[in-house]
Amino acid sequence: MKLKHLALAVAAAFATFAQASHARTPTETLFRPLMRGPIMTKAGSAANQWAGRTTISSGSASQVVSTTQANSDSLISLVAQCTMPAAYVVHGQTSFANSAAASATASTSAVYSGYAINVSLLTETSVVSAGAGINAPLRINSIVDGVSFAISTCNSNPLGFATAVANWEIPRADVSRLRVNTINPGNYFVIGWADNVARPIDVTAMWEIRRSS
Repeated sequence: MKLKHLALAVAAAFATFAQASHARTPTETLFRPLMRGPIMTKAGSAANQWAGRTTISSGSASQVVSTTQANSDSLISLVAQCTMPAAYVVHGQTSFANSAAASATASTSAVYSGYAINVSLLTETSVVSAGAGINAPLRINSIVDGVSFAISTCNSNPLGFATAVANWEIPRADVSRLRVNTINPGNYFVIGWADNVARPIDVTAMWEIRRSS
């Protein structure tokens, strides 16, 4: 009987200690051994939301996000979520048709006038003719906004290779380069493209605010 009473006393003491410890533990602590499943955040449309989706419209370089939870020292995560329009490609290859060709066309709805386009020549085929363009650098010959652009030799002479392939890339058209431009504590923050240049498509940015300590 004494052992039984002793066991009950120990259990009661442990329960009291556990309850007191729990009362001192803030609810924000994430290191409890039995915490299961994802933690949740306030993402619904509200004045004090912690996360959400905001669209940066075509033709705009930035967008304001209104929330009272934005502080000057907040950590704000951004991820682009978008459905690409047809043929929105930011890098690829295009071929010169034959040794007599001086230009090649690359089709993509991501290209717009004023964009910087990187181009390099890739070829493993032999020279067919010592064309005047064989040693000439490549250039962007023309751009049709949202449709295509042409790559050619700078002197407009045929390359002279049996087959030539040009690699190309449009860094500015990449939709993943987002940043937080400014934060107005307690009111809003501004998200936008890192290069401050508008894109030709609507892009929805998924964002989440985390307070720093």
